[in-house]
Amino acid sequence: MSPYKVFDKFRRYWRQIRLLSIRDGWKKMAYIKKHRIFAEVGKDCYYQSNILPAEPFLVYFHDNVAVSAGARIVTHSALNTVFNHEEHTDQYLTRFGKVEVGSNVYIGADAIINYGVTIGDNCIVAAGAIVTKDVPSGSVVAGVPAKVIGSYEASKQKLRDFSEPYLKMGLREPCTVEEMARCAEVNEINAER
Repeated sequence: MSPYKVFDKFRRYWRQIRLLSIRDGWKKMAYIKKHRIFAEVGKDCYYQSNILPAEPFLVYFHDNVAVSAGARIVTHSALNTVFNHEEHTDQYLTRFGKVEVGSNVYIGADAIINYGVTIGDNCIVAAGAIVTKDVPSGSVVAGVPAKVIGSYEASKQKLRDFSEPYLKMGLREPCTVEEMARCAEVNEINAER
């Protein structure tokens, strides 16, 4: 094995271990950005996943991208290994492609983004979705394979409506789910009286 391949393998392992040791998604993305692990990272990006793509140099994030825990970005296929072993050859090469994520995008927990996919601006990828094709700007996608199920603006309004009672109780970001749950309990107790 060439010295570069040995170094590259060690570097991948080290990055993965380092990423596992950082719990905060903002700090993970700061590490990714500082070490230029992805091809491009815009402003205000958040990366909660512990899984780095095999070829992170093929990943482009624009501004205000949030990636939840367990999400995967796939940058290549390994199908070629099956065909090569079947035919005892080396004539099949791996398919690969860049993954580009536009601005104002949320990628839910355990979602999978396949190689060659572009996610437009103002999009939501639901938890568990498997994205195999480009996602048009302004849409919400879910399912396997992911399909458009709604609009970004409708989801934004729904969250605004959900937030309203908590805002009236004085909560503001950043707040924890625990704080919100306590406020909800107090509000329910007062409503029963």
